[in-house]
Amino acid sequence: MINNRKILKCVLCAIALISIALSSIPVYAASEDTKVLAKVGNETVTEDDLNDLANAVPERYRDLYLTPEGRRKSLDYVVNIYVLAAEAQKEGVDKAPEIQKLLNFTNKDLLARLYLDRISKDLPVPTDQEARQYYEKNRDQFATPESVHLHHILVNTEKEAKTVLDRLKKGEKFADIASQVSICPSKSKGGDLDWLPKGSLVPEIEEVAFSAKTGQITGPVKSTFGYHVIFVEEKKPPQEGSFEQAKDYIVEQLKFQGQQENYEKVTDSLRKKMNVQISLPPDQAPSKPAGPAGSIPGPK
Repeated sequence: MINNRKILKCVLCAIALISIALSSIPVYAASEDTKVLAKVGNETVTEDDLNDLANAVPERYRDLYLTPEGRRKSLDYVVNIYVLAAEAQKEGVDKAPEIQKLLNFTNKDLLARLYLDRISKDLPVPTDQEARQYYEKNRDQFATPESVHLHHILVNTEKEAKTVLDRLKKGEKFADIASQVSICPSKSKGGDLDWLPKGSLVPEIEEVAFSAKTGQITGPVKSTFGYHVIFVEEKKPPQEGSFEQAKDYIVEQLKFQGQQENYEKVTDSLRKKMNVQISLPPDQAPSKPAGPAGSIPGPK
């Protein structure tokens, strides 16, 4: 289930970026047909302002923004920005030379991002064929490795581990013993470590866990953490993710690549047009202009 609070934070982050832009735009009296939602001194925040912000929020978060809670929190955030900025101006914070430089760069940075957004809107949308080709070339990215549903009891000494094994042989439940004697935080879940993919465990444990049979209890197994008694509940073989499962991620990846290529093309052209001169030594100068956007999350 999606965490609404986390998503709302993303909404407010997007609004923060746009509110920087609004702060550099002259504030005029609200028109008669737009509802004033808040007054901050001589300035107003109107229904139109919030609608403009809604349009600037990434589409996948927009529905949440349009909820009563989302609109209220967004309005609160904008009002807080206005009052803090007004107080900063009153105290002359914006007059300091270092702040002037920062504000100047922030304004240029925002303009650059807005311009990039504008010129990226007409980029072609990746086709199904392009997405399929990407999938075929990168199948290994979408494969799920062999995994094991593992339980363990961790103790300090080999003697304690052997005592655990004796108790298990007598019929005591694994989870009960784990909750009583294990020194691993997983004791609160009866020693359940959930599903773990191959490659995520320390070598000593992984070798035993993936070679043991389903339902088998093994130990003692020594690691740098202590001595383990291991119970393998279930295993899953490696699985190849289908194209349909990966398609959404692939399309976003291709979009990102297209935007990055366009960014480099445009900035390279503008650098030549404006006769940009780099004074850094050759070994310190960037080979390519760094993009403002980060990479997108990997497939899940």
